[in-house]
Amino acid sequence: MNSKRIIALTSWCLCLFLVACTTERKIFVSQPIPENLLASCQPNLPPQPMTFGDSLKYNEHLLHVIEKCNADKQAIREINNFDSN
Repeated sequence: MNSKRIIALTSWCLCLFLVACTTERKIFVSQPIPENLLASCQPNLPPQPMTFGDSLKYNEHLLHVIEKCNADKQAIREINNFDSN
């Protein structure tokens, strides 16, 4: 019975040495996100009066604004992934 306690305590102490002692130091540096990625995505106002042709051009403009915002969000995710590694 006493030898089982000694083995258990010895194993426990060895586990502590494996997880508690390290010489590696991690230094986290905060990298600011560029202002152009944080800028709000504001589309232009629609033309007044709007014709059917104007509507097509305005829809294309809105899709371009959405694509730009998605590209900015992807760049922010890449920065965050780079910082976490």
